[in-house]
Amino acid sequence: MPQCCVPFCFNRSESKKYMNLSFHRFPCDEKEKRKWLQVIRRHNFTPNCNSRVCSWHFPQGKAAGPTRFAWNEESFHFPDEEQHPVHKKEKEQVPVSGENQSERSDELHHSNNAETQTATASFYSSSLLVLKIENDMLREENEKLKKELEKQTFSFSQISDNPERVQYYTGLPDAATVLFLESLLSKFELKYHSGWTVQMLPIVDQLLLTLMKLKLNCGHVDLATRFNCSTATVTNIFTTIVSALYDILYVGMLEKNIPSRAENQTSLPDCFQPFPNCRIVLDSTEVSVSSTESLGTQSHLYSQRKGRIILKALLGVAPNGVITFASNLYGGRASDKAITADCGVLRHLQPGDMVIADKDFTIQDILPEGVSLNTPSFHVSGQFTQQEVNNNRLISCARAHVAHSIQRLKRFSILDLVPHHYRKNINKILKVCVCLTNLQTPVIHETE
Repeated sequence: MPQCCVPFCFNRSESKKYMNLSFHRFPCDEKEKRKWLQVIRRHNFTPNCNSRVCSWHFPQGKAAGPTRFAWNEESFHFPDEEQHPVHKKEKEQVPVSGENQSERSDELHHSNNAETQTATASFYSSSLLVLKIENDMLREENEKLKKELEKQTFSFSQISDNPERVQYYTGLPDAATVLFLESLLSKFELKYHSGWTVQMLPIVDQLLLTLMKLKLNCGHVDLATRFNCSTATVTNIFTTIVSALYDILYVGMLEKNIPSRAENQTSLPDCFQPFPNCRIVLDSTEVSVSSTESLGTQSHLYSQRKGRIILKALLGVAPNGVITFASNLYGGRASDKAITADCGVLRHLQPGDMVIADKDFTIQDILPEGVSLNTPSFHVSGQFTQQEVNNNRLISCARAHVAHSIQRLKRFSILDLVPHHYRKNINKILKVCVCLTNLQTPVIHETE
């Protein structure tokens, strides 16, 4: 006959007619079965086809599972005699003679009371011990979860499987490109800017922090909150990683490595077919800088139009859209011709090379001997000849994707307004952004 298998529950099938009980089998679903075993505190118990749990433990019905137990019922008491026919059977075995029956009844009554009191005391003692252990375990687990929550930081693993998020936070096309940079940094001897090594973040997350600063220009407090570190750590990481990327990507790969005319021919777009000798396309870009200095000392750099300090740099772009040269930054009032003459780009040109530039680049007289300049024609008055119109149209087509490459560079928001405390590293910041722009998908597909 079935009996409830919950500890401290003595209900049996005989109790049905007294307590209107029903007995439920354990669920077939293993997950639900383990849940029942956990709440009835029978962890090492394996139920079989005869195992039952009585309906007294299901005040909300079987679907809700067992929720009522002796250890969470303040008024719980063991079922009285009429609920347990076993007690009734014991009474039926008492002799029926008057005096003996009375003595035997008293003895049985006192014996049952003593056993009940002992069992009750033992039950409450064990229940209190169980509750104390559970309370201690819950408190320990709660403290552990609090510490884990405090340590939770933004990390590359949270975005690595989503290319859109990778591109949004880093400006790079995919996770593989970020991991490529991480592999380069892991082989490079990092010399931390502040003199102390950052160990709380892995290299890939230090790289992510740096890329987020370059791409989104996040504030230091924002980055410190996201990565659970101090603002001093943010400065230390950013300055260190930018310097390392500058040495690896710009100095190691791009500097003094402008492709020759022959190299350009291997990936010459159709729009450059009229200019097969083009070695480089020159254009300038502006970078804004915040400043704590007085307007008087910065007047030669201040732009009335933009209301802040403006610096200029010369960029050189290959016909296939790759930025192959980036000068240092000059004062915003410096002319394109003065920057071109001073930045060193002319030293890379050879006789027979052609330079394409905007009409503001009046640099024909400073080009090396044998190097030609092709710029759009312009007139103060009068009309263009048909040849000039055709030439302007061809130059415009050729310069279109070059302008797109520079536009990609400007998507690194730090160039919109470089914080004043990074002014000493501003040239490195610009050139790292140039290298990161070249790591994006090609502007023009290579010719077959």
